[in-house]
Amino acid sequence: MSGVAATPELHAARAGGFEVAAATLRGARREVNEDRVSVCGRGFCVFDGIGGCGAGEVFAELAANRVRRGLLGGEDPGRALAGASRDLASLGREVLRSPGGATGCACALGEGGCRLAVLGDVRVFLVGPGGVEEVCRDVPGLGGAYLGDGRSAPRVGLIGERRLEAHVLLACSDGFWRFVGARELAEVVRGAPTLGEAAARLVRLARSCASPDDVTVALCRPLAES
Repeated sequence: MSGVAATPELHAARAGGFEVAAATLRGARREVNEDRVSVCGRGFCVFDGIGGCGAGEVFAELAANRVRRGLLGGEDPGRALAGASRDLASLGREVLRSPGGATGCACALGEGGCRLAVLGDVRVFLVGPGGVEEVCRDVPGLGGAYLGDGRSAPRVGLIGERRLEAHVLLACSDGFWRFVGARELAEVVRGAPTLGEAAARLVRLARSCASPDDVTVALCRPLAES
């Protein structure tokens, strides 16, 4: 645990009738956090960078900035991820001259619910009274697919507004879902006084479960007044 940041970086926003909170925490493997999370008035995105010699951080940052701009401009999250994938492929080929990219999720929030796009091993879950359900996952059989690989397309899904009632949507990097079980996840989300506190507790929980990787979560739920 020596040298590992103990305080999560927190983000929060309101987007399309939803409350959004996110947290990210550097792991023990690297000197920098190669995960990125961005929240805005239209939704959020989560990325896990891939690449050696610090390239993962650059790829994840570029992807998050590109998708954030797309969401703010009303772009469909699938198109935003596809655009980020093309940008990352060009960056690796023409600038860094190094293979790499990012896995990620983009979520657009508004009337009717959440529109999601996923590529790679960032995963999305619904946490509700009945337990934890995985709702949007990359297509099986694409093992190793990521933004910037020049061959893979995002998987797009829609979660209707009615289905989100009494639920919290969670998107997370593999530094989280590989180490935290469904029961522990649900207990934290239900027991935290605020969504922001739930996000902070979740990334700390992953670190306490011996996750050596960077850990990032983003949560959203309908606003009470909506």
